[in-house]
Amino acid sequence: MAKSTWFTHEIMSTKQANDLIKQYTLRNIQTSKQLSADYRGWYVSALLPEYKNQPRQSYVWQNPMWR
Repeated sequence: MAKSTWFTHEIMSTKQANDLIKQYTLRNIQTSKQLSADYRGWYVSALLPEYKNQPRQSYVWQNPMWR
C-alpha cells in the first residue's frame, strides 16, 4: 500500500470547494475543508497516495513525430 500525505488546494469559493470534495468522495478519498483566516474562502485538503515513481505518460494519442 502506498504512503498517504495531505495535499492542500489553494483558497476557493464555497461552490468550488463543495464540487472538489464531491469529486474526491466519489473516488473514496478522505477530505477536509477549512475556512480561510480572512473568512473569504475555503481550503480543501485531501489525503492522497504517494508513490515511489511518477506515472508514465500515455503515448496512445500522440503523434509519433512529436516524441
